[in-house]
Amino acid sequence: MSQKENWSYILRQFCGQYRGKFFWLLVGLCLVEMLYVAGVATLPAMAVLLLQAKQLNLVWIVFIAGMVSAVVYGLHILDLLFQQKMSVMTFDFRFDNVPVFATHIFGWDQQVIDSVEGKTVIDQAYESIYNGANVGIGAIVDQTVVLARTACQIVVLVLMMGTLSFWPAFVVCGLNILQYLFQWVSNRWYFTHKFAQNRLTSYQGYFVRMLMKRSTGKDIRLFHLMPLFHALLDTLRQALIAWQRRYASVTLLVNASQRLVSVVGMAATLLIMLKTKNVSVASFFFFITAIQTLNINFGNFREAYAAVGRNLVFAVNFRQFMAYPYQQTSLAMPRKMPSVKRLEAQNVNYQIHNKNLVHDIQLTVHEGETIAIVGENGAGKSTLIKWLCGLYTPTEGTVTVNNQPLSSWPPTLLQKKLAVAFQDDIVLHFSIAENVACTVPEKIDTHRVLTVLAEVGLERFVADLPQGIGTFIGNELQPNGIQLSGGQKEKLLFARVLYRGADLNILDEPTAALDPLSENRFYALVDRRLNGKMNIIVAHRLGALATRTIKIYVMQAGTIIADGSHQWLLANCQVYQAMWDAQKSMYMGGVGNDPA
Repeated sequence: MSQKENWSYILRQFCGQYRGKFFWLLVGLCLVEMLYVAGVATLPAMAVLLLQAKQLNLVWIVFIAGMVSAVVYGLHILDLLFQQKMSVMTFDFRFDNVPVFATHIFGWDQQVIDSVEGKTVIDQAYESIYNGANVGIGAIVDQTVVLARTACQIVVLVLMMGTLSFWPAFVVCGLNILQYLFQWVSNRWYFTHKFAQNRLTSYQGYFVRMLMKRSTGKDIRLFHLMPLFHALLDTLRQALIAWQRRYASVTLLVNASQRLVSVVGMAATLLIMLKTKNVSVASFFFFITAIQTLNINFGNFREAYAAVGRNLVFAVNFRQFMAYPYQQTSLAMPRKMPSVKRLEAQNVNYQIHNKNLVHDIQLTVHEGETIAIVGENGAGKSTLIKWLCGLYTPTEGTVTVNNQPLSSWPPTLLQKKLAVAFQDDIVLHFSIAENVACTVPEKIDTHRVLTVLAEVGLERFVADLPQGIGTFIGNELQPNGIQLSGGQKEKLLFARVLYRGADLNILDEPTAALDPLSENRFYALVDRRLNGKMNIIVAHRLGALATRTIKIYVMQAGTIIADGSHQWLLANCQVYQAMWDAQKSMYMGGVGNDPA
């Protein structure tokens, strides 16, 4: 993609949003600025002519000069008003893309979001809209408007100068074109080397997020991680400073060359005018004012063009993000989806960079059936459930829902039929009711929220809060928000599952932070409330599964190596038996210390 294509792309996006409104505002802005710059250039000459007019007394001179000045600076105020309207328009353009970005991201395949490449694309795309008016896609539009405005002013000044003498206008234009060539060198260097800076700022963003997250503060303190953070940040700082020094050297050389050319141009223009014997005093003042104004406008034009060139890097990031394929909701999709009665995986493989994370998966779950998936860390359990609920797309094999391919069901409809509590699920810094219902306040069923909170054992906890289910979690959005313990968080996430009332429930390590009594109550609640549903439980602790008549799938090295009841697996699966013995020994005083 060339710079010209990127520039055109952003302007098409902007003009497509505002159409005629932008066009007429730009035309009005350019007309006002043309009149304004013509007035500014002629004011000194007009003052000289008024003073030379013998038939006018001082009162009339002051009155006429005051009226003309009022008109000129009235045009300037109108110009500022138009510029303000244009700035508001470009601000809206930037932030109107926030919901567009969210729509795209949540339509991406989850494996893309989880990848390093996907994260980089997202970070750099948001950089193009969040870094303020002077950076990103908004700056491209703003500086393009500046180019149009200054170009109109330059044309007016050159034509006005040309009516009196061609050579001063020619010399000023020629030397400013030479200054533009110097600026082009700077722009080219920036565009070529910006990717290296992007990579460094992406690393910097990670460190900033880690240092600002409250959840990481305790680890940083207790493990004395600040020296490590400081060393890594210092290395990153030196790399960023080295990049900035190189860029500063380039811009210093370019700016010095431009200033030299500007001085030479002014001197050459004055010499030409002095050689012209018939230049009047008023014409001389006009030329001086016009040349200064013209040089200022040429400088503004070059700076605007340089700013566009620098910001076109963000246009590349913006286009790369927008070009990523995402799932769009079809207008023709069915409005309802039948109940999920069967989920089946056949010969499923999932690869990243030609490495199998899971492979040869055979699994079937029916309505009213609860299964468990167990295995050591890294066995592939979390990856498996991510493509079971449609977040990942298998590399090979098929996943079917009700005997139809998972991909044939619209994601938005399928997601309404399932509820998932991941091991790393987030609790939002919203109210307790919003965290449970996951919807806007006016659609929350308060009675239902209170019911599920009571069922998971949070009734008394919520009742003791001053604002009840309206209490905010965390203090990001409310200074008096509360903090949850690990067990309270897991209970709240399960309350979210119960509130959903889904056909398929996937619970990833749902009792990892619960004490044994709470764990028993949890599984009793699962039996009572999720009876008749299709349930998949991922677990490390096997004790609660031993007393249940459910089918257990054992995973190792990315595949299912055995499935059956607890007793059958103890007799026939060495991996399961080893896991059971290891956990049993921890409760019974260690290996070889079984009680009599």
